[in-house]
Amino acid sequence: MASFGSWLARIVQILTGKPHKQAENRQEKPLLSDAEDLEPTKRYEAFSFKEQARPSQAYLRLGSEVILLQAGFLVGRVASCHLRLADPKASRVHASFMPVGASWVVQDNASKNGTFLNGRRIKRALLKPGDTIRIGQTVLTYEER
Repeated sequence: MASFGSWLARIVQILTGKPHKQAENRQEKPLLSDAEDLEPTKRYEAFSFKEQARPSQAYLRLGSEVILLQAGFLVGRVASCHLRLADPKASRVHASFMPVGASWVVQDNASKNGTFLNGRRIKRALLKPGDTIRIGQTVLTYEER
C-alpha cells in the first residue's frame, strides 16, 4: 500500500508541478502574470432572443456568388468559418450572423478592423434587405427571398 501512496504522490507532483504535501497544504496566490493568463483574450457579449417566425430564406451576396445564411454563420479567414475570406484585413473569426425572430443580426466578434454596416462601424446590428456589410475590404449584401 505504501508503494501505491508514493506512486500517487508522484503523479500529483507531475500534474501540479509541486511536491505532494505542498499541493495539499499550501494555497498560493497566483502571480500577476498567472492571473493575466487566465483572462479571456476578447470580451464577448451574451445575446438572447425569443424564437419567432423566420423569413423564408436569408442570403449574403458576394459579387455574383449567393450564400444561404444559417444560424451561427461565421465569416473570417480561418477554415472553420462558413464563409472563408482571403482578405488580409479580415480577422480569423471576424463576424457572425444569427436569426432573431423574423430578422437576422450581424455581430462583430471583437475584430481588429471592425465590421461596417452601410458605412457605419457596428458591434451588433439588425439587418434589412439591401444592407451592405463590409468586412476588411470585402463587401457583402444582405438579401431575403
